[in-house]
Amino acid sequence: MEIENSDSTQSSQPDENLTVNTPPKTDNNAVQTDAETLVKAPLIQSKNEPVPLNSKEWLAKAGWKSNPFTFTILPELFVGYAEQTAKLLSAVEEKHKIILMVGPTGSGKTTTLKWMSSHLPKDYDYIYVGKPPRHTEEFVQIFNEKYKSFLPFFRIKNMYQIPEFLKKKIGKKHLVVMYDEAQESSIDILEWLRVLGDQVDNMSVVLSGLPSFENVLEKLETLRRRIVIKIGLLSLTKEETKNLIRKRIRNAGGTGDEFTDDAMEYAYQKTGGFPREILRTCNEMIYKAMSEGKMSVTAEHVDEEKEEELAPPLRLMEEMTPMQKEVMEMLLRPMTPGQIADTMDLQKYKSRQHAVRSVNNILKRLMEDGMVERRRTDRAFVYQLKSHMKNLVVKS
Repeated sequence: MEIENSDSTQSSQPDENLTVNTPPKTDNNAVQTDAETLVKAPLIQSKNEPVPLNSKEWLAKAGWKSNPFTFTILPELFVGYAEQTAKLLSAVEEKHKIILMVGPTGSGKTTTLKWMSSHLPKDYDYIYVGKPPRHTEEFVQIFNEKYKSFLPFFRIKNMYQIPEFLKKKIGKKHLVVMYDEAQESSIDILEWLRVLGDQVDNMSVVLSGLPSFENVLEKLETLRRRIVIKIGLLSLTKEETKNLIRKRIRNAGGTGDEFTDDAMEYAYQKTGGFPREILRTCNEMIYKAMSEGKMSVTAEHVDEEKEEELAPPLRLMEEMTPMQKEVMEMLLRPMTPGQIADTMDLQKYKSRQHAVRSVNNILKRLMEDGMVERRRTDRAFVYQLKSHMKNLVVKS
């Protein structure tokens, strides 16, 4: 409701076109003006104006038992990657020794492993190692926990007993070791896993890690040569993105129609189908709808301040040359073109100046594509990835 301000001081010579109604005097001869009355009167909200809702109120009104877009791993809601999961299961069923699965942070590697654990054949067993141990001796505890026994003589005492221990425990079954975050693993442990795989016939190891893990494998020729199957995860299609949003909402108690088609279209365009970014974007859109008191989430419910961060350019990343990707990884921290050039193999160039020129051309392209920003320091310009790109690029 619009309120016009009025002057609280009456003129001794009122304008002839202005009608002034003088209120009655009180016992103490004080006069209360119309303006004072308006200021003190409670504001009445228009019936058409939406009332902002807090999270609890909005979820209750929507009939959702929880926010479906938190970063929670829910293998039962797994969506997409049909070709990759089929290839992964086939590789395991064919009993390949070492299987490699790579993808950027948030692309769904852990969810894929958890999903696979519930889709293995009945005569298969598995163990999930979420974080690589620092020392090989820690595998003693890992396998003792997997195959618990209260009798001390049925437990492993040192790592040298592991192969025979596993052979007895596995029997005719096939064991799948799901080894996540492989890029954090030491060379010694990776070599030990290779040897363990050679010694235990009924065992496969799925190494899951960031794309930079392939650089580590270049130093492990014997392990790399044992990898016959490689599976890459990156992003979902538009329909898979919409399916993910609907499945998450229905699992929380909704109908799946709370997001309009244009809202889901926006989520795909903004994230490029990158799973973790889909959840983040949908969560932001819900909170915008809450602030407006609206129950239907539309493409208008976006953070205007983040409009410039639309669509992490996943397709552009796929088309990059190895050198462009290398520069992207370096820019997880601020660097000058000269610093980037100094880390490269300068023998490929006529001179360092040519290398710097090549780096500058790459940086120009990355800035045009909205991936990189630059700022001036006392001596030179430094370049760094934009914040929304850091989840897509892995540290070397």
